[in-house]
Formats: sequence, C-alpha cells, structure tokens
Amino acid sequence: MRFSYIFVFLSFYWILFLPAQASENDTGKELDLNSIMAIAEKNSPLLTAIHSDLESLFYKRRQEGRTQNPSVYIDYGQRKAADESGAEYAVQIEQPVYFPGRKELKQLLVDNDSKIKEVQQIEAYNSIRLSSIKFAYRYLVAADKKNHVKERLKRLSLIESYIKARPFFTPQAKTDLFIIETKILALRKHFNDLELGAAKDYESLNLYLRQEFIPNLKIPYFRSGVKFDRKDLEKKAVSQNPSILAAKGELDKARTELRLANLEKYPDYSITSQIGEDKSGVANRFYDFGLKFRIPVWDQFQNKVASAETNMRSKQDRLVYQENLIQTSFNQSFLEYEQSKVNLKLYDLTQLDRIDRDLNFADMEFKRGRIQLISYLELENQLHETHHAVLDAQISHLESLLNLLYITNEKDILGVMGNASQTFEYQPK
Repeated sequence: MRFSYIFVFLSFYWILFLPAQASENDTGKELDLNSIMAIAEKNSPLLTAIHSDLESLFYKRRQEGRTQNPSVYIDYGQRKAADESGAEYAVQIEQPVYFPGRKELKQLLVDNDSKIKEVQQIEAYNSIRLSSIKFAYRYLVAADKKNHVKERLKRLSLIESYIKARPFFTPQAKTDLFIIETKILALRKHFNDLELGAAKDYESLNLYLRQEFIPNLKIPYFRSGVKFDRKDLEKKAVSQNPSILAAKGELDKARTELRLANLEKYPDYSITSQIGEDKSGVANRFYDFGLKFRIPVWDQFQNKVASAETNMRSKQDRLVYQENLIQTSFNQSFLEYEQSKVNLKLYDLTQLDRIDRDLNFADMEFKRGRIQLISYLELENQLHETHHAVLDAQISHLESLLNLLYITNEKDILGVMGNASQTFEYQPK
C-alpha cells in the first residue's frame, strides 16, 4: 500500500509541476517590438530610482509647507527684594514665523526640482525603449550575418571536397586547393569575429530584457523609410527635446533661487509671549508679548543676490547653447536619415533573393567545370559583400530613425515606425 501511495503522488507531481517547469525553461520565447519595450521598462532599475526620487521630492515639498515648531523656555529661581526672598518663575513661548512669501518660494523651488526630475524620467523612458529596440536589431543583424558566413563555410567546404575528389590531382588542382583552404581559414576567423559581435550585442540587449535564454525576435525589416515633414519635426525637436526641457527647468529654478535671495534681507521673525510671577516682597505677576527678528545691519546678502543673478545668466546661456546644439544635431540626424532611406532602396531586400539565386548558379556551373575557381570565389565574395551591405543598410536606417525619434522626444515609437514599409519575409532562419 505504501508503494502505491508513493506512485500516485509521483504521478500527480509529474502531471502538475513538470509541464510548468518546461514552459518556464522554454528557449523559444517569441518577442515582438512591443514586448521588448514593455519588458525593458519593467526591468529597469533606473526608472524605479527616478520614481523614488519624485516621491522623495513630494514629501520634501510637504515638509517645506509645514509651520515651524514653537520654542518653550522655562525659568525658575530665587530673588531677594527689601530683605524678603521668594521664588520667581516664568514660562516663555516663541513661535517662529516665515517672512511672507518665503515658505511658498521654498515649495516652488522643490516644484522646480520635481519638473527637472520629471523631464529626466521622460528621457529615461524613451532612452530605454529606443535602446532596447536598437540592440534588438543589432543582435538580429549580427546573427543574420553570422548565419550567412556559416553557409559560406559549408559551400566552400563542399568545393574543397570536390577538388580533393578529382581523379587527376594536377598542379592547377593543387593550387586551387591551396586557394580554397586559405579562403576557408580567413572565413573561419571572420565567423569567429561575427559570433563574438553577436554575443556582445545580445548582452547589450539583455541589459534591458534580463532573459535567462535567448528569445526568438519577431521584428521586421524595412522596405522603405518614413516620410517626415522637416519643419514640423524641427519644431518638435526644439520644443520637446529632453535636454532643452531640462535646461528650461534649470532656468526656472535659478529664477526661484534669485527671488529667495532677494528675500534674505527681510528676516524671518518670531512671536514671543511670556508669563511669570515674582514672589519676592509683594507678589508680582507679569505677562508680556513681543516680536523678535534679526536686523540686517552688517550683512544685507548682496553677495548672495549677485551669485543668484550670475547663476541665472549662466542658465540662460546654457539654454541657448542647448537649443543651438539640438538644432545642429537635428539637422545632422535628418540628413543621415534621408541618406539611409536612399541606401535602403539601393540595397533593397530583394537583393537577398538574387544573392541566393546567383550562388546556386555559381555552384552548379563550377561543378560542371564551366567556370574557374577564381571566378567562383570572386563572385562569391562580391555577393557576400552585397549581403552585408543590405543588412548594414537596414541597421543604418533603423538607428538613424531612432536617433530622430530621440531628438524629438517621440513617445509613439511603434506608431512612427509603422509608417515605414515593413516585412517579415527575410527573417533569419
């Protein structure tokens, strides 16, 4: 009976738990662009840190709005008057009060910090989304190049075997064998470099995905690019770029600091009240009320005001510099993107079909002895360069597009990318 119970328990364990474990260890998990961005956002500790910073500033603002705590002074002693001694005691309460407007300016200063942090949060969100897409494409292209070179090695190994299998091993055949062996050796080095590059690109991608196994990326290649209105895009870059928004936030903060500095010569004050009794001689009770404040005689904070004014001018100049810098960056990025669209059409994806067709033709004609090895290798090398050029055109177009989206602080990334002609036909096998 004991063994039968154990058998039943193991059967239930096998049915319930092992399928779940198998699904967790599935190495073929498919990710599209939307999934890649969602996972990257979810796994980013930077976004969590910025959110915590904003929460900290929220509590700091509430603290700046609090009324200051009062001070209590208690005094007790003995006093002698007219040969009569007696106790004396007093209680004094002092309530500090901000000069009108100072507390509100301190809260406004925290608001300025919050706005700057919110701009950093927006920039971080976009940077993480765009970077995850960029490295996903880099890995996809690197893996495609690696697979292509792997196929080249198989082809040349077959050619090598064909030459070795010739019945009459002439000096020409021996020379051809030396050539093909040297070519294979160089290709193996090239394959190792591409394999290393693909692995490094995946590690860059996995900084955002944090996947245990390499996922299956279901992301499209591009047949053509997006047509932008340059003037509208330029206006968007100047008005929404995170660097410019942050510079504007720093300028607003500098203005608030200047207003606070101008208030320094108007000191805070305290409302004081005291009650007490003197029992030496005739009992004497007293109560008084007054104001306590500093007199700005020796220091009227001119240096602090001058420092704040200089800081504000510095922030104004930095804003102008950032606007000029973004203007230049936008012009360069727009030119790069327009050129990448030209190259995308020049090295269109249909070239990959022609490469396969020409390689199959060259294989057949070489085996029939109709073309020489030198001609075969030259054609094979040119087709290999064309294959790499097609993939380089894809990644150049994608990265220049993402750079434009970053400069313009575009939030609807997939919406803009969807305006380009896309295809899944040429996905790496």
